[in-house]
This record gives sequence, C-alpha cells and structure tokens, in this order.
Amino acid sequence: MKFRYEYDFGSTTELALKVIEDQNMSFKKKVQLLARNEAPDIQCDHCEKPAVQICSECVCNEEGFLCKKCTADHKCGEEMLLPVVNSPRTGVCAYEGGSGSHSHTK
Repeated sequence: MKFRYEYDFGSTTELALKVIEDQNMSFKKKVQLLARNEAPDIQCDHCEKPAVQICSECVCNEEGFLCKKCTADHKCGEEMLLPVVNSPRTGVCAYEGGSGSHSHTK
C-alpha cells in the first residue's frame, strides 16, 4: 500500500510512504511500535564527504550540506547550522532530531 502524509509544525513536510509488510499479532501487554527509515547517503556539497551539518539559510536554495571540515569555513556562521539526522525534516524549521534520534554520520 502506498500513501502520502503531510506533517506540519510551522512548515509542511510531505512524505510518500509505502507499507512493505503487514503482520497480524495479538498482545497481552502494552506494545510500542517504532520504525525508522533507512538513512540517506547525504554528502557535503563541497567535497562529497559525509555531511554532518546543514545550513538552515542555504537549505532554502537546496544546498547547505556540510562535512565536519567544511563546517568550520561556512560563510553563514555556526548559529545557522543544524545536525544532519535521519529524518525528512533535516534542516526544516530548526529541527534537530529530538530525543532518541540518531545523527547521520559515518
């Protein structure tokens, strides 16, 4: 099954999702279901090393992914940088991943 979802918390993130597997189960205890998408391979816009930061100013121009080394020389300044996390909201509306998220680093 394929479906679309719009998440909006100050700015909209549109997701295209697909159910890969469905399981029917019965539980006697409370269950918490967790899922995580596969982390995308995001590279630095300048040197193609793995990106660890995104500039919240440059992301408006569909750029701004930076590796650790290129972060130090970025023109917009440290206050504009956010961590690259395994989320479609990376770089959106000051999103930093929240508790339990994992940064996208190698």
